[in-house]
Amino acid sequence: MVSSGNTSPYIATLIFKSQVGGGYKPPLFSEDIVLLHCRSLDEARMAAEVRGREDETTYSNEYGEAVTWTFVGVADVREALYDSLDENVSLYSRSFDNLTEYTRVFSVEPLPHERGI
Repeated sequence: MVSSGNTSPYIATLIFKSQVGGGYKPPLFSEDIVLLHCRSLDEARMAAEVRGREDETTYSNEYGEAVTWTFVGVADVREALYDSLDENVSLYSRSFDNLTEYTRVFSVEPLPHERGI
């Protein structure tokens, strides 16, 4: 990857937990993908931690219940695939070895070849 200036783009995956007060619903988890511009991978990891902590919040829903978003941690940080962040450019790629488990975990639609198409 060719660096542009002093910083390079990094992609961080942040994990959050959302919980509604009263405890009658199980918590939900979210995966947020964020773009950071940093000088190194270590700096990007630190910036991702800071960003996650800053994004924690609590607010009242329409029923007056407290909804709390808690930062769980940084799941991944890596350099963006390209320095140019123009439209239609790939930013992030990860590999996995079990397509069945991936589709189960991420609740994605079956791929065309799995549907017999």
